[in-house]
Amino acid sequence: MTLDTAAPPNASSQSSVYTDRTNRAAIALWSRYWSRIGRIWYVAALAVLFLLLAAEWPAGVHGHAATTAPRAGIPWIVLLLPGAGVVLIAAVCVQRMRRLRAAMVVLAAQLEQHSGAVPGRSEPLPEMGFPGMDRLVRAINGARRRCAERESEWLTMQASCVHDLRTPLTRMVLRCDLIDDASLRAAMERDLDEMRELAEAGLACARMQSGLAQKLRNVDADGMLATLVQNYRDAGCTLALDGLVGRPVLTCPHALRRILVNLVDNAFRYGNNVRVRVRAEGGRLHLAVLDSGPGIAPAELDAVFMPWYRSAETAARGPGSGLGLAIARRLAQAIRADLALQNRHEGGLEARLSLPL
Repeated sequence: MTLDTAAPPNASSQSSVYTDRTNRAAIALWSRYWSRIGRIWYVAALAVLFLLLAAEWPAGVHGHAATTAPRAGIPWIVLLLPGAGVVLIAAVCVQRMRRLRAAMVVLAAQLEQHSGAVPGRSEPLPEMGFPGMDRLVRAINGARRRCAERESEWLTMQASCVHDLRTPLTRMVLRCDLIDDASLRAAMERDLDEMRELAEAGLACARMQSGLAQKLRNVDADGMLATLVQNYRDAGCTLALDGLVGRPVLTCPHALRRILVNLVDNAFRYGNNVRVRVRAEGGRLHLAVLDSGPGIAPAELDAVFMPWYRSAETAARGPGSGLGLAIARRLAQAIRADLALQNRHEGGLEARLSLPL
């Protein structure tokens, strides 16, 4: 059985699409209006040149004397009025183009600022008071809103499907106990454990994406860490806590809790001596999960964050989905935090989460 738990396109890729479309629209508008202004300047120059030549060209053609009386000279002010009008129109067009270009620069900056935002959490782009640009901004906001609605529907459907899978899996586990052949029963139990692990990972993915849309708020990080440590101790796991935050942290509590749980669970896979170290310095909070396991090969320190990735040594230890660290990093990015792994000099692995205070 294969469970499709791939997450939907994230906000970064959607925002980049919006930015590309906006840039193409800006280039098209600029080319369109600039070509018109160029034609206006060209016609204006020809008109002024024609009027000047008409006023100054000597009487007669090809050196032959004119047979008619010379015309009275045309006043210069009369000759310059059409050219001045054309120049004024061109100046107005240039001014409007400058305003349009400034509005496009502001819009591009806003789109880049929202490129890492999560659908459903980011605020709509503000209008700029420029009729053409306001229409474009409303279209972008509408597209973002519809995309967030579709993603929410997709996540609800995914969570429902994965949740319903747990019921038949539970029945299969119970029926597995009725098998008399011990070796066959053990093989079936291993397969069912792996299937259950994949189902839980799929449900965690859906919950993760739904949790990203929650608003940031002040969180009692010390209380959260104390509860986390106590929960593991109640389950018979020895988890130590070193340090205090000492102040509220602006973050998403569900996302932060899920990150820490994934990191601690991953640490307990490789040893029983796990510790959470807390440090606050330089305007950032550093939460490190330390274990005493074998560590990770340097070439795989980044690869382990890829969805479904499992090294040969990890796969040999038992079933797993390969999604724990991938989910943790995705959540870290959503709450403006950094997550990295490094091997400790004294042995073991350090998973460090750094987020702003």
